[in-house]
Amino acid sequence: MENDIQIHKRVVGAAISVILVGLVAPAAFWLVTAELDRAFNLSRLFGAPWSAIAGAAGIGFGIFWVLWAWAYLLFVGRGLPLELFGRAIQPTQTLVTTGPYAFTRNPMMLGLLSMLIGIACLRGSLTAFIIVPAIGVVWLFVAKSEEAGLLIRFGDEYKKYRSRVPMLAPKLSAYVHIP
Repeated sequence: MENDIQIHKRVVGAAISVILVGLVAPAAFWLVTAELDRAFNLSRLFGAPWSAIAGAAGIGFGIFWVLWAWAYLLFVGRGLPLELFGRAIQPTQTLVTTGPYAFTRNPMMLGLLSMLIGIACLRGSLTAFIIVPAIGVVWLFVAKSEEAGLLIRFGDEYKKYRSRVPMLAPKLSAYVHIP
């Protein structure tokens, strides 16, 4: 019975996280930047076909990283990437250092920022290109609080991982954890 409750919580949490990161955040970004462009009477920076090609590439790259990271947290870490006010709702049971986490400590944010850049390209929006770095800066503060929690939960293992894997920009060779 307890296992069924845990599975149910993970499935519901997984659905919420995918909806928030994959649909709500990009849709809100699209709408906010469209309204700002309209309010400031800004025209497109560039048009088709380049905006469509660059946009599709950014969105596709982002979706890949988000889904890859989400799957590793769910199946390898046995938890979810959901936090509310700095408190993990369904924290991972183990430190995940494989898959996308072997290249960057924050593959989901890498994916989300890539999706937002893709949307900025697709829209050809100056406002969107300005807002993406602002979102990145805000995310840095969130990441610092997440890392403080990971240090408490995983201690020296996380310190070692953090010293070898970059925060956002993926490195070209994978981190290999040797216990």
